[in-house]
Amino acid sequence: MVIVIFGLVGSGKSTVAQALSEKLNGEVFNSDVVRKEMAGLKPFESAKSDFTQGIYTQEFTDKVYEELAKRAIETVKKGKIAILDATFKSKNYRTLLRKLCSEKNIPVKFFYLDVPEEEIKKRLEKREKEKTVSDADFNIYLKMKNSFDPIENDVIMIDGTATPERVAEIILKKLKEAKDVQ
Repeated sequence: MVIVIFGLVGSGKSTVAQALSEKLNGEVFNSDVVRKEMAGLKPFESAKSDFTQGIYTQEFTDKVYEELAKRAIETVKKGKIAILDATFKSKNYRTLLRKLCSEKNIPVKFFYLDVPEEEIKKRLEKREKEKTVSDADFNIYLKMKNSFDPIENDVIMIDGTATPERVAEIILKKLKEAKDVQ
């Protein structure tokens, strides 16, 4: 199974994905880490640039999402759960993953972390003081928010304001209710 934890910058994707992986013994693929790996950078090396510049161009981002899908499918083929941690702001990326998983008969579930803007602003201000793999800040959040494609009906909306452990428990409960995991 492939589980996608997605949402806007600062919504808690990485911490929730990590907490969920500990509960499911899944393997997490973070788009920031994969992007920097593909660009020959270290995970914590800054690559800050404008919203669609540098390693954040459309062309490079397309390759990153293709690589995320490839790694997820390879992981599931090995008998593990793959957890993708990325914004998936484009419907095209969500559609691509659904298509590739469907071709391999791999179930995929999308969980969108919904967090109020004020909370995101607080989180991003705190993040700026820490060393993280993400290069995004509140200005990137605002630009991304305005270009985020509408969310499909099969996406499960999750309140992302609780602790990462609590959000992971909620996601796990939803997966169990749907009989996707034991």
